[in-house]
Amino acid sequence: MTPRKEIYIKLKEALATIPEIELIDLERDQFKQPKDNYPTQFTAVLIDIKAIRWESMVENKQEGNSTIDVTLYTKDGWLDQHDGTADDEHGLVEIDLQDTIVEKIQFLKGDYFKPIELTNEESIMLGEVMSYKLTFSTLVYRRINPLYTNRKVTIQTP
Repeated sequence: MTPRKEIYIKLKEALATIPEIELIDLERDQFKQPKDNYPTQFTAVLIDIKAIRWESMVENKQEGNSTIDVTLYTKDGWLDQHDGTADDEHGLVEIDLQDTIVEKIQFLKGDYFKPIELTNEESIMLGEVMSYKLTFSTLVYRRINPLYTNRKVTIQTP
């Protein structure tokens, strides 16, 4: 398994325990230009594992810094709180959902990555879809193929 695959699988498993989330997937710009057959407004979390900056280490290993964006897309968004949102929390249930997502992901770790930590939060507006981007960082590790192989050398004496 690769570090990216493990991060995605662990995040998806952790987020799947949140019943309010209807879709968990890799970020593929699904909400920027939706197709006719792709739903455009529901509660979804898209995971984007950004570029990893690798450094070589001893014993055929590499260590890297990884940034992960977890974006929450919601049906309502904060905009509807001004239009008479029906929930008891005045349309701010997204804040609770964001906090739940952070609780599930914060300090999650795996075989190929160290504990994940929240580094940034921001809200984004895509057309009429409200979204909230949570940015996390972690250290990742992988083993690479050795440049040299050990060979046994025997010396024969006359």
